[in-house]
Amino acid sequence: MSRAQSAPSSQYTGTRPPFGLPDVLILLAVLIWGVNTSIVKATLAVMHPMVFNALRFSLSSIVMLGISRLQRQSLSLPPEDRRRTFPIMVVGVLLYQLLFVFGLSRTTAGNTSVLLATIPIFIALYWGLVRRQRLPALIWAGAVLTFIGVAMLTLGTGQAFRSSSSSLIGDGLILLAAVCWAAYTIGSQSLLERHSPTKITTLSMVFAAPALDLIAIPQLLQTPWRSIPPAAWAGLLFSAVFSIALSYLFWNTGVQYMGSARATAYSNLTPIISLITAWFALGERLTAVQMIGAAVVLLGIWLVRFDPRLRRRRRAAVSASSE
Repeated sequence: MSRAQSAPSSQYTGTRPPFGLPDVLILLAVLIWGVNTSIVKATLAVMHPMVFNALRFSLSSIVMLGISRLQRQSLSLPPEDRRRTFPIMVVGVLLYQLLFVFGLSRTTAGNTSVLLATIPIFIALYWGLVRRQRLPALIWAGAVLTFIGVAMLTLGTGQAFRSSSSSLIGDGLILLAAVCWAAYTIGSQSLLERHSPTKITTLSMVFAAPALDLIAIPQLLQTPWRSIPPAAWAGLLFSAVFSIALSYLFWNTGVQYMGSARATAYSNLTPIISLITAWFALGERLTAVQMIGAAVVLLGIWLVRFDPRLRRRRRAAVSASSE
């Protein structure tokens, strides 16, 4: 869930430690997330999205409760944080997951990975437009480029203007999911300053699992369980255990040692891995316009994450340490 953690104080010292185990763990998380989109897409072909979500989060909540117990994490929250946590989890966990699985079932795994990569754009726009913070010109340029790329990616099939185009609806649902996750990231920032990522993630799972199970009761009762192939069960297990639980641990362990700035740079590989995986595993092909659109989206995301103020802080830290 949460892909960020408070970075160590050495994050802005201007030094780069050698490649080591933290880098390997971050790369493993990015690889799993990149492959997961195609696995979920293939699983949804034989399993209803509501059934998939209910089973996945039930299993993930059990795994995260076990991890919390091993780490001796208390799951209690003070009353003021409970009131703040509820709307965050409704939007960022429950609504996000519903939009994600129904969107992915209607569009391609490649489109999904690129569209979800726009989350930093929505976060930047929130701080610039809603909180009225002054953003560098590069961030505004990146936001414009990203939305141009999104238009090329979603309209580049030549079928987008048909009223029956399922892919366009799916792309729209995934974009709404990206907005929900951006809201979750912004809303959970203050909680993560007072509570561990393990606690917030476990509470999110425990909150979402019963709600998704309740919503999915009609589909759960109608599912022909014997007709679901072993490959679909394997996809469900991979998504629940590896994509959510283990990747979360890999990511936060890496962030703990290298800092969030360096770890986030690796996450730019996720949509690229997803596109390659979807190409080979699912036979998804992008048109020339869509390829250019995906490249423009990735360029826009890179511009948003290329914060010149970060480099100034690093140079200031290096100058201060040398005095």
